[in-house]
Formats: sequence, structure tokens, C-alpha cells
Amino acid sequence: MKTIIKNLGKNVIVLLAVLGISVVFVSCYGDGIDPDAEVETVVLDFAGNDAVSVDRRGNVYVSEYGRFVNTGGNGTRVLKVSKAGDVSEFVTGLSGPLGNTIDSQGNFYVNNDNNTARGDVLKISSDGTKTVLATIQGWPTGMTLDNENNLYVSNFLTPTVHKITPEGEVSVYATDARLAGGVGIDFDRKGNLVVGNFATADILSIDPEGNVSLIANIPNIVIGGFGIGYITVVGNSIFATGIGVNKIFRVTLDGTVEEFAGTGDAAVVDGPIGEASFNGPNGIAADKYGRALYISEFGGSGALRKIKL
Repeated sequence: MKTIIKNLGKNVIVLLAVLGISVVFVSCYGDGIDPDAEVETVVLDFAGNDAVSVDRRGNVYVSEYGRFVNTGGNGTRVLKVSKAGDVSEFVTGLSGPLGNTIDSQGNFYVNNDNNTARGDVLKISSDGTKTVLATIQGWPTGMTLDNENNLYVSNFLTPTVHKITPEGEVSVYATDARLAGGVGIDFDRKGNLVVGNFATADILSIDPEGNVSLIANIPNIVIGGFGIGYITVVGNSIFATGIGVNKIFRVTLDGTVEEFAGTGDAAVVDGPIGEASFNGPNGIAADKYGRALYISEFGGSGALRKIKL
């Protein structure tokens, strides 16, 4: 009897080890994305139509760029959406805010007062204090942070990505003609920066030495100059919003492109990812703790959408 129990214990340990290896395999190579994932609407008639960030508690922050008027957006706020779907004003008194990100200490960053000539990188501390961390020439757009809270900012008008230290020291991290038009920006798991080009629909990688290479181009999605809105990286997958074609794309780090969600109709329709519809999907961010994607919409009256991964 003891021998049977002992052998049974060994078999259970082996089974658990195999299951553990399987989970790691799915996470590392398949990203564990549910092929039957569904799209749901978190908020309808939503003014947040630009970049999206998610904090560790699952709160979602969305920039209100508004509409382009003269030399910038007419939006004035960053909106916060709780896990329960409650909407509040997180930051007010802005001017056409673009991009955003939040660090582990609760400091929030957003590009503000963009006028197609230069923009202010604004830091809002956890106590609400606003500080202009840096001013960048061109049209600074998306932003992301590394593990040391250095900030990286893409630029729509100049072929650059800037790096800003927590002390506000600004340097050019990378320069390449293909970076002009860049908006969406995020890190992959190897420490490379990934940049989505709004104007060309190229997805580019920047290694830690600043060398730029092409991961992939998402073909036939640039409509009236609108290509990729923003991007986010989950495991080995890059998720990109096709703002002009009303679809979400998934691109592997080795360059395979596939349509991930959306019928292409400009509408707010929930359901399975192959049957749901988006209206100008723009901002996108991953809740890497809750395993979900959040997407803002630029079209219609706006909406915040969610895809559970």
C-alpha cells in the first residue's frame, strides 16, 4: 500500500511538472491568447479617444485628444475608468493631450500642449503636482517607461525617439527616417523598443544600441493618412489598432501579421473577436495582470472597449 501511495505521489509530481512546462510553453510561444476571446464595451459615449494606460490595480487612463483644430487637439482631460466602469476626470486643464503612461509609484506622464512644432512632456505626481519634465521639438506622441523609469517618446514629425531620465535629462535615443510618423511605442521582453508608424503602418524595432529594423508592415490599412493608431506588446505579440480600417491586428515579433479582431465595419458591436466591430480604434494598452486589452475609439461618439485575453 505504501508503495502504491509513493508511486502515486511521484506520478502527481510528474503531472504537475508537465503542466507547468505546458503553461510556460503557451506563455512564451503562444502567449496564451484565447482564440474565442470576446469584445465588450466598458463605456459608451466616451470622450477619451487617444492613448490608453492601465495601472496595477486595473484602472484605465485615456487621453482626450479631441479633434484637430488649427495646430492641435481641442481635448482638455485625461479620463480614469475604474475596474467597475466608473468614469472620472483624472487630469484637467490640458491642451490636446497625446500619449500617456504611469509608473509603479503612481506618477503619470502625458504629452501636452502639442502644436505641431513642439510639445511639453508633463509629469503629474501621485499628489497631483504638475511638472513640465521636458519640451520636445516636433510633435511628440506616444510614450513608454523602462524598468528604471526612464521615459521614451515617439514623434510624429521628426525621425526620432527621445529618452528622458527621471531628472528630466533629454537625449535622442534613436534616429532613423522610418521613425517619422511614429506614435505607438512599447518595450518587448528582450528590451527592444517597438514603434508603430501611424502614417506608413510599419512596425519597427529599436535595439538597446539604437539600431532600427523593420519587424513588419501591415499592408493596405492606411486610409487618408491613418494607419496604425497605437500598439501594445503582450509576450511575443504586438497588438496594433488599424484606425482607418476599424480592425485590431496581431503581429508576432518575427513579423507575422494577422487580423485579430473586428469586421471592418465602423460600428460599436460586441461579441466574438471575429464578429465584433470597432469605430476608429485608436489607443490600446494591455492589462498584463488582468490579461485584457483596452481600446479607445476615435470614431463616432467614442467608446472604451475590452478584449479579455
